[in-house]
Amino acid sequence: MTKIKHHRGYIEGYYGRLLDWQDRADILATLARLGMGRYFYAPKEDPCHRFDWRTPYDADWRASFRAFTGKARELGIDVIAGIAPGLDYDFGDMGKGRDFDALSAKARQLADDGAAVIGLLMDDLDPGFPGRSGGFAHEGAAHASLANALAAAIDVPLNLTPRIYADDITEGADGYLDQLAAGLDPDLDVVVCGKHIVAHDLSLDETAAVQAGIAKRRLIIWDNFYANDYCPRRLFVGPWRRHGLAPDQRLMLNPTGMVRTDQLLLELMTVDDDKGWRDALKAHGVPDAFFAVADAFAQPPHPDQPDPDLTFDDPAAALAALDELLWRWKTPLSREWYPFLMGLRQDILITTGAADALRRRKILPPLLNNLAFNNPLDKTP
Repeated sequence: MTKIKHHRGYIEGYYGRLLDWQDRADILATLARLGMGRYFYAPKEDPCHRFDWRTPYDADWRASFRAFTGKARELGIDVIAGIAPGLDYDFGDMGKGRDFDALSAKARQLADDGAAVIGLLMDDLDPGFPGRSGGFAHEGAAHASLANALAAAIDVPLNLTPRIYADDITEGADGYLDQLAAGLDPDLDVVVCGKHIVAHDLSLDETAAVQAGIAKRRLIIWDNFYANDYCPRRLFVGPWRRHGLAPDQRLMLNPTGMVRTDQLLLELMTVDDDKGWRDALKAHGVPDAFFAVADAFAQPPHPDQPDPDLTFDDPAAALAALDELLWRWKTPLSREWYPFLMGLRQDILITTGAADALRRRKILPPLLNNLAFNNPLDKTP
């Protein structure tokens, strides 16, 4: 087992799922057991975090958040509370006026309610900056200025997730990171994914952020290795193989929003070989039958390598393993995995020719059925 680092943690930062407070408490317990020390609250599905960021949290939410951060403190875990105003922030309102007042008030409220760090997220933005530039010639400079102003207005540390948080989204954003690095307080931490949004190689020396002048020691990796909000028909639970990761690199995992799965994935970050991976899955109640089909759920595509050729030499054996998993394995984790296991079973039936036209139409979404079989009006029973 690898040595656990306190600066590893969990990001609730995905689309499509929103945990409840008991879910979050369960994740805290797992982090504490594994010796991890960060929980980044930044769910895209919380309206007050992103789309309605100006709206204050109500009294009930604040009471629940205070209880959550209190439990985290008891366990030695820092809660980072994110705010994502970038969709419509008016940069003519820098350091004064309604937008900055709303942003700084929310940040202070979150800090008062127990957040140890505030995260300013300027990620996943459309190109509407010129209409809200407030006189800034460059978006990177505007984001740096906002981060600096907010950091000065609060009494807890602040980190920034920039618009360009991975090298594969730099197209059309010339100069963004240069302007950001030139204007940003060098003491502020910056959250990035690395060379790719879903990065296999976590070395940072050659990343655009470092080349622009952001100190590597200030970078925190947002790790999307197991994330599936961008591909919700898929599940990745293979070994956590991370090339180029420095032993002291700060990193947090942004996984799936399926709580039992995420507890397992956090544990996979602590093992460093295939035996440890298998043992971790078994400790979470995964039956041996899963390992007969595990290659289908291993890792996300590597951006620089072809996908491995996934074939089952004995499709009948794979289907038998899936039948055991689908019909005999009954746990909270199995219920999270059911759609993915069933999806693989259906894929095998289709690719082996065992599914007739009607079954294909039941299994496949209409567009895929039309594309794969070029027969949108197929009425064959």
